[in-house]
Amino acid sequence: MKIVLINNKLKTLAATTVFVLLTACANKPTHVVIAPDLSITNSPSNQTQYQNKQASIVVTDMRSAQHVVQILRKDEAAEIYSSQQPLSNIIKQTLISEFKQQGLAINAQASNAIEIIIENSLISVQQEMMKYKVNNEIVILVKVNNGKQTLSNTFKVRGTSEGPLSADIAVLERDFNQQLTSLLTQIISNVEIRSFIK
Repeated sequence: MKIVLINNKLKTLAATTVFVLLTACANKPTHVVIAPDLSITNSPSNQTQYQNKQASIVVTDMRSAQHVVQILRKDEAAEIYSSQQPLSNIIKQTLISEFKQQGLAINAQASNAIEIIIENSLISVQQEMMKYKVNNEIVILVKVNNGKQTLSNTFKVRGTSEGPLSADIAVLERDFNQQLTSLLTQIISNVEIRSFIK
């Protein structure tokens, strides 16, 4: 009788353990929140940069994989994190908002066409037992056609870092947002792009 009770308790304990493990796996985040914070267009002088000008904006994601963070461990499947919505949508919404604040009217039929091409956008973590190393790169190609000529500019942000123990996904998310903000700020404030849009 005691043996049957012990077996039942062990079965209950095993079932509870499996349930807790499955629940923990199910609740693990699978995405990072990408929210670039551009605040360079708040001054009144910036609000007239594109006065009486119009442009269309198209964003194309040319990356072979859609995740923005990957954590690699030896002999294990990669742990990957995508953005909460497509990165192309986030970049498009951010740039449209900023260009509008600078006075640019967004019009799909405009003679000025701005094409944003995401060539790379990845934070790659090499995770070892007691340390990690991070390599990150964001590369965006901007093409502007003003109806007569085409301007092409490539904007890049690269970096490396390392630390003890395990990489913190919240820190990786923060770093990615800072780097993307920096890169989009470069695009928005680029004098060549400003002067090229007629």
